[in-house]
Formats: sequence, C-alpha cells, structure tokens
Amino acid sequence: MRRLIPFLVVLGLAGCSFRSADAPGIITIEVAVFEGGFGLDWHRSVAREYEKLNPNIRVNLWGDPRVDEKIRPRILRGSPPDLASCSLPIWKLIVAEKLVPLDAALDSPAYGQGRTWRQTLAPGITADFQHEGQVYALPAARGAWVCWYDARMFRKHGWKPPETWDEFMALCDKIKKAGVHPIAFQGKYPNYAWYTLQCIYQRLVPFDQWYEMQDLKPGAFVQPDFVRAAEMLQEMSKAYHQPGSAAMSHMESQIEWASGRAALVFCGLWLKNEIKASTPDGFEMACFPVPSVLGGKGDQKAIYSGGGENFVVFSEGKRSTEAADFLKFMISMESARKYVGMLDTLSPVLGSEQGVDISPALKSAVAAIEKSSRSFNDRLSTLYLGFSKGPLTALMGDLVNGRISPKEFGQKMEAAAESVRKDPEVYKPPARGVPWANQPQ
Repeated sequence: MRRLIPFLVVLGLAGCSFRSADAPGIITIEVAVFEGGFGLDWHRSVAREYEKLNPNIRVNLWGDPRVDEKIRPRILRGSPPDLASCSLPIWKLIVAEKLVPLDAALDSPAYGQGRTWRQTLAPGITADFQHEGQVYALPAARGAWVCWYDARMFRKHGWKPPETWDEFMALCDKIKKAGVHPIAFQGKYPNYAWYTLQCIYQRLVPFDQWYEMQDLKPGAFVQPDFVRAAEMLQEMSKAYHQPGSAAMSHMESQIEWASGRAALVFCGLWLKNEIKASTPDGFEMACFPVPSVLGGKGDQKAIYSGGGENFVVFSEGKRSTEAADFLKFMISMESARKYVGMLDTLSPVLGSEQGVDISPALKSAVAAIEKSSRSFNDRLSTLYLGFSKGPLTALMGDLVNGRISPKEFGQKMEAAAESVRKDPEVYKPPARGVPWANQPQ
C-alpha cells in the first residue's frame, strides 16, 4: 500500500469556488494554469482548437499567478480541477494517489504524427516524475540553463564566447577592464546560482557521482569536488558579480543586463520573454552553455536541460480521461509549433522548432542543445521543496556573498540533507541512479 501524506499539513486551507456543472450533452474539462511569464494566450488558443475537434467538449481553462493557493483546498475537499500546471508538491500528490498515471495516454497514438505520444517527446523528458514505473506529470516547456550575452556588445569589443572555465574567467576580466560589470545576478533569489553550481559540479565529476547527490546519498555534499565547485562559483561571484546585485530581484538584475550595464547573466530560456518590454532596439541575445573545465572528469559537452510548466491530471477530477487526452493535444506537434512560435521558447515535442520563425536568441539555445552530448537536470529543488526553499536558498546566498567558506557551505548543505533523510514525513523515492544518455520514454 502506498503511504498517504496528511494533506491538511501539506496543502493548507485557503478558499476557492467549486466547478460548475456540465450543460446537457456537453462534457466540461476544467484546466487550471499557473499564469506566469508565458501568459495564457497559447493555452486558450489550444483549448479552442481542441473544442473544434470535439464539439461535445468544452475546456474551462483559467489561470492565476496564485493558482496553487486556489486549488489546494479543492484537493482537500476532493473536488480538484481535472488538469493543472502548478508548483504543488507533486511527489506528495503521487504517493497519496491524488494523480493519474499518464502511461495509457503516452502509449496511445499521438495527434497527427503516426506514432505513440511517448515516441514524439524528447529523450528523458518524462523521467522527473516517474514512480514505480509510471509517469505522473508532463512538461509543456523544455528549457536549458545557459549564460546569455549581447552579441552586438561582443562584436564591438572583439569578445568571443568562452569554451572553458579559464577562458570564461579571462573574459570576465576583459569585460571588467572595459568598464562593464561582467555578470548580472538575481541576488534576492540566490537559488538562481544553484543551477550554475550544479553545472560546474557536473563538469568536475562522472555522472554516477553527480547523481549520488540527486539521490541524497550520505556524504555527497562534502565530497572534495563539490567543495571545489563551490569554490569556483564563489570566486566568480566575488570577483565579477555586479556590485549591489545581492539586493536586486530577478527583474532588476536582468534589466541591468539588458541595459548594457552588465555583460552576462545566467538564466533559463524564459529570459527573453520575461524582459521583452525592457529590451532595447538592436539588442542581440545569444547564449552559451556553462563552459567546460579542463581536467574535469565529467562529460564536458552535456547541457543542463529539462522540462518545465508541469501538468498533472487529478484522480478525483470528474473528467480525468478527457483531461489526459487534452494534455496529449496540448503537447502535440501542431500545438507545440504554436507554443514555440508564440512564446519563442522550446517544447518537449521533438523537432517542434523546425520550420518555425524563431528569434536568433532561441536559435542560439537550440544550437547549444544540438551540440550537446546529453542532457541532465536537478530534481532536488522539485522533490524536496522544504529543503530547496529553505536551507538551499539561504546557503546559496551565504556562499555567493562570501559569508561562509565553500567547505562550510558543503558541511551545512550536508547537515540540511541529513535532516531530510531522517524526516519520516518527507517522501524519498528510490534512487534513480544515472539515466541513460538517450533514455527511452
């Protein structure tokens, strides 16, 4: 029997209205969407197209930046929406049997492609929320963690994107000497640096060691190579982060970058859409992956990449079968091409960006992904929310701002991880180990 989690503690008790009843002869699917930087226009357009294909179905799609707060009490009452993208503790929902496994839909024919839905998706994209051999969440977005720059500024100064960490540090020195701050940093949210740290650590160690941390193996955070990665990040931060960045929000720091007062910023593929209102004319966004480390034992051509905007189907929803089919339509080739075109970002549907008029910025990210040997990503920040939003974020701030040494950082991270290991209320899935480079779906 799967272990049930007490949802009164996990999800809280905020209020929200119930769904309306179906009209005679009409099936209504309720879809709740986190309304963030990508907005809702694409989601609504997909809903209308699905209704055209299915005249007896209506998609009641709504969104809110606080969608999590709106649906928590409904999960408690047993009346959740049918489908949702949210940042709720998905693993707790899985083990409490609140979500529907999506494998039946994944193994059914994809919309318009002559193969199964599973076969249309990027390798490894379903791996993050697999439990006992079944998939419980699917992303609508595909991202990557990269370093962004203005190609126009680089041409003006004769700078070249670095390939190694030594070249990266030398470039930052040149930028500083030219009177430009090298790196903008989202200092109010120091967890941004976690992904850069993970990339540096990956360059230093083989994947079997890197994934030991992801599986919460005791001692993983005090390994010498992890401490070395923390040293490299702290050295970069202290020498090249823009002064005052510790007090800047993500938007403030990214606007500093777009204004030309800083030359580089580490961020995901959502950056262009997030700051489009503040991007000056002629700005030429381009990116490169976190550089390789000479002498490192990791795969130097791997790239941090994975899914985002995860959707789940609730087992207590009234229309879970129809919801899973609508999700399949959302993450189909036709819908994915619209997603790429409208939002200038990537979809988990293989090849969906081909033939779409995308920006040079996204072309740069696609090129980085295509040149990579494989992808990897972190699940600590999604699997253990208390750990990631608490100790991890606080300790990252201490590290990048020089308040603790890299060794102390590793020790404190290990102590925080040990608390997670010993907490009986925190679900720990079986060790995932190293996913295959081209992991079958």
